[in-house]
Amino acid sequence: MGEEDLLVADRIAQEVGELSRIVTSLRRHRGDIAVTHVLVHLIEQGPQRVSAIADAVGTDQSTVSRKVAELVAAGLVERRPDPLDGRAHLLAVTPAGAQLCEHGRRKRVELVASVLAGWPVESRRRLAELLGRFADDVLDAGRRVSRRPGGEN
Repeated sequence: MGEEDLLVADRIAQEVGELSRIVTSLRRHRGDIAVTHVLVHLIEQGPQRVSAIADAVGTDQSTVSRKVAELVAAGLVERRPDPLDGRAHLLAVTPAGAQLCEHGRRKRVELVASVLAGWPVESRRRLAELLGRFADDVLDAGRRVSRRPGGEN
């Protein structure tokens, strides 16, 4: 890898970091990020135990348990008996929780559309394609690192 490759990679890493900070800041102003992660995960994966949710969102079970209690109290998530283990519960999104997530998704789409409104259609399509490819490649690279001896698990 040459010096120019490293300079370009550094610029991209800086821009991705800045974009991440901006997105986190916007989300913070609109509500609890952890709650959103739990709701989205349950919508995408279906009913799950707290332990599976904690693994998926990358946090500990006690944090997820507290968030789930808030979500249940707000009527956004419900507890259901686990058909495989009568002592355990599965957590599932309620219609109100799904509606809240859809509203948030629609707001994000509207924001992105307004930001890109002045861009040519082909540039918007190319950005979507390149971001998707970049995200997939970063995920693959992360998986390779975690499988190496001494890598994070």
